[in-house]
Amino acid sequence: MERVNLQRFIALTVLPAALLVLLAVPAIAESPAVEIGGPNGLPAPSCTGTAANDRGKPKGLGRCSVLTMTTVYPIRDGASENPTTVPKNGRIVAITMRIGKLADSRTCLKKGWVKGHYVCTSWDYFKEKSYFDKTFGSGSRVRLVVLRPATKKRGQIMPKTLVAMGNEIRLEPLFGKKVTLPLTTTIPVKKGDVVGLSVPTYAPILPLAPAGTADAWRSSRPPIGFKPKDPTTGLPIKTDPVTKKPADPCSTKFGVIFTQSALTTNSVTADFRCHYPGVPTFEFTVIPSVY
Repeated sequence: MERVNLQRFIALTVLPAALLVLLAVPAIAESPAVEIGGPNGLPAPSCTGTAANDRGKPKGLGRCSVLTMTTVYPIRDGASENPTTVPKNGRIVAITMRIGKLADSRTCLKKGWVKGHYVCTSWDYFKEKSYFDKTFGSGSRVRLVVLRPATKKRGQIMPKTLVAMGNEIRLEPLFGKKVTLPLTTTIPVKKGDVVGLSVPTYAPILPLAPAGTADAWRSSRPPIGFKPKDPTTGLPIKTDPVTKKPADPCSTKFGVIFTQSALTTNSVTADFRCHYPGVPTFEFTVIPSVY
């Protein structure tokens, strides 16, 4: 859906669904819709449904990058700092996402001569969606969340509390598409709130982050007391084998992506200390209050 038609889209689909709310506060309906997040447009997700996507280490985590079992929000998109921080009181009425596509593929492991031809004699078959379902939980799912800065406690860096959530959105029917979805129930937000996504399983909404990019997003992992483990052996990792320094619990190479840290309950506070390159491919539509 084109952005130029978004105002008409909201008027036709969101406002009737939220009629009781708008009758109670009619001033909100008079304000123009505002997009937060994605100031430079939504980049193409890294998962494109091509055979080359699944050759990462560990298996399935290569060029097809997905958000897994965490709550996230962007902190830098081009020249824009904190692009999903709400600039004014209002209500979230829609979410826009650009969603990647998963695919099955095969890789040749061994070649040889067969009946006078040099052909592949051994294949490695890999089912991308089946791998993600088995590893991170069945079904690609997300929930819109509203986070509010919280008072720091000892050892915390970037604590935020979940104050509101949207309904769960199943992404499988939307793989490979860019969609704008109206909320069945609009969500109130205050100036300074941060809008993000909770991903209880996995979501193919990450682009390939170019080397040296300044774009970045924050994650709710790791939970308090998390100890990094080798994703292959499951054994605890105390030091980085390359730098010999204490293992960073935010590092994806230490298996943090396999740890559940998605916020799914209101009033829960998490420390968003971990940050990663790139910008998740989602944004939101807010109708500001006029009083």
